[in-house]
Amino acid sequence: MAPALLLPERNHIWSPALRRRLLLASAAYAGVLLAAVVLASITHSDEARAFALGLMGPGFGFLMWATPGTPSFAPHLALWIAGMAAFVGAVVFWFATGAIVAPILIWLAEAVLAANCGDGLAWPTAVWITPVGIIAALDVALVLAVASGQRAKAERRRANAYLAGCRCEPSPVSSPPAGELSRDDLRRMRLLLDRALQPLDDFEGFEWIDQFQTAAIRYQSNFISYALSIAQAERLPAFQAYLTKAQENLVLKQMDHRVWRYWRLESLWGNLRDDIDPVPRDNIMFTGFLATQIALFQAASGSRRFDAPGSLSFRHPSGRVFTYSLPELVDVLAAGFRRAELGLLACEPNWVYPLCNLISACSIRAYDASAGGGRWSRIAPTFRDRLESDFLLCDGRIVPFVSSAVGLAPSVGGAVMQTFPCLFLDALFPDIAWRQWLLARRELTPQRMRRALWPIDVGNYRLTRASSYAASAAAAVAMGDEEVATLLLDALERACPEMTFEDVTHRPRASLWAHAVEFLARAGREGSLHRIVVQPPLAARGPFISEAPYPDILPASAHTSGGALHAVLYPGRGAGIRMLTIGGLDPGRSYFVRACDERRIAADHSGEMRLDITLEKRTELHVAPAA
Repeated sequence: MAPALLLPERNHIWSPALRRRLLLASAAYAGVLLAAVVLASITHSDEARAFALGLMGPGFGFLMWATPGTPSFAPHLALWIAGMAAFVGAVVFWFATGAIVAPILIWLAEAVLAANCGDGLAWPTAVWITPVGIIAALDVALVLAVASGQRAKAERRRANAYLAGCRCEPSPVSSPPAGELSRDDLRRMRLLLDRALQPLDDFEGFEWIDQFQTAAIRYQSNFISYALSIAQAERLPAFQAYLTKAQENLVLKQMDHRVWRYWRLESLWGNLRDDIDPVPRDNIMFTGFLATQIALFQAASGSRRFDAPGSLSFRHPSGRVFTYSLPELVDVLAAGFRRAELGLLACEPNWVYPLCNLISACSIRAYDASAGGGRWSRIAPTFRDRLESDFLLCDGRIVPFVSSAVGLAPSVGGAVMQTFPCLFLDALFPDIAWRQWLLARRELTPQRMRRALWPIDVGNYRLTRASSYAASAAAAVAMGDEEVATLLLDALERACPEMTFEDVTHRPRASLWAHAVEFLARAGREGSLHRIVVQPPLAARGPFISEAPYPDILPASAHTSGGALHAVLYPGRGAGIRMLTIGGLDPGRSYFVRACDERRIAADHSGEMRLDITLEKRTELHVAPAA
């Protein structure tokens, strides 16, 4: 077996794309600083000097009035500190919502305010001490960054030495049929199905917090759907019924204006464009995730409903309607990738998240695999090259996100920002996925795991590691690392114990997003997402369960092989006689049906039969053609 893929060589601390943007941002700031210094030097107005100092740095204009030993010192020093804090808050707001204008406006507003809040007690020394202090602080920051970068380069060398001793273990493309879902897993699946099967306008049980960041409704729908698609592809390929209905509902719920109305505001303050159509530009956090949601659903179910023109309809309250289909979404994404300056697309204005790009790219590869086309083959080389060159930190970790405007690439999010991308990387570049997993799993030991994982549930912002445990477990399952997956799921249970009420299991403190990703981990297997993306299941030939009442009948397994249906069913709401429909039969042909008893039933003229079966406990159902 070949050695694991090594990290590419890097001669510089910063990647080429980040280096260019950092240099441009630095040059722009140097120009502003120089202009401000000149203005402060030539003017005789204290107010103008305060404005100039305010241009040098956010809130620095207040230092013009902070004359030591005078009554104005303390309040203006406090204003300086508050001004810097407000600027930091604006940067956070920019990150959270894409509002690039926020830090710029705050900076300028503070400069104007400083010019108008003087009390006549100016401090002339501030005119020269401020730029000297700023330059000194920038020099210290640069020295610290270079020192940190040198340590990171040494860590990259150690990482490659570690990888050189590891072996490549790519995920299997093919695999024998999966085992059935456990009774506990069915209780967990019911939590997701209860939300998916409610009327389209209802979002009971979803978490309405904000629509800009990770707690947004769209992500809850996305990942519930991803999890159900994996369950259907791996465990229930011969069960359509309400599972297909649930998936369709989750797509249609994304059409609700409350889900995508955030985009108009985000486009306005991020792109400076009044754009109410959420699809065409810089919004893969909606369009890319939705395209993957539909592509996985259609690959797992065999449905082609959303391939039809106009099948996705976004109706704005103004009366304007924007209609699309899955092929059109995929074409928009593919075209965006081909012209993307960084090789990857902005998830929101001016911010590029590799994870969002990996999820979005899965839709292109999955659609090509099911419908044909060479979109992914044209994109993949550049995507891979830029991912390796520009979106890996110097120490070899995946960059959580990058500002395409100024080149900022903070390393936040803990180990989950290294583990979770491996789930989607495995569907695109299995060798990179395995390498990054080998590096990330070193943090997932019983001694280090809790400290390494992000302590905030990204689905509801509560102080719990539920989403980190669940997301890392889903990646561990996909990579075939059962040891780590078990460790993480056990830790999840200790941190957020399950409760079961009326045969539905939930974790009271965990977000709905965390529940969805946990079920994805439990329903999936090694290479599950890789298989559904690269080799989507063929349309079922032979019997399948086309109708079943929810939650009266819960399927733990349903497969068709050799022209026969094999399913395992449980009662979901007490024991009793339940009716279901079997489709995919030859009209008029007789079939042996075995459940609690054995019968011989002929299919009707439409190739269906209706069965009443007694469900009291785990029941195996077999439907096979009679000789």
